[in-house]
Amino acid sequence: MILAFSITSVMVYGAILLALGLAFRVFVGKLRFNRRGYGGAQHYNSYFSAILTSTGEGLLMIISALAIVSGIILIVLELFNSR
Repeated sequence: MILAFSITSVMVYGAILLALGLAFRVFVGKLRFNRRGYGGAQHYNSYFSAILTSTGEGLLMIISALAIVSGIILIVLELFNSR
């Protein structure tokens, strides 16, 4: 069975959200990986730096999760609406 569909602007927006969400997660993961020492703990210069960095990365992970879910929902809904 061949699934024939045309790519709409909603699908493009969904793909962009999905790609941005995945890119944010890879970016935060790389930052966390580069901060790890021999024992696996993350090393910061100061307490304030640790709090600010952890909060910023946590917010970015929440935003990336929302972008991934939104992108998937947009793509799936558009696929079902185009039938």
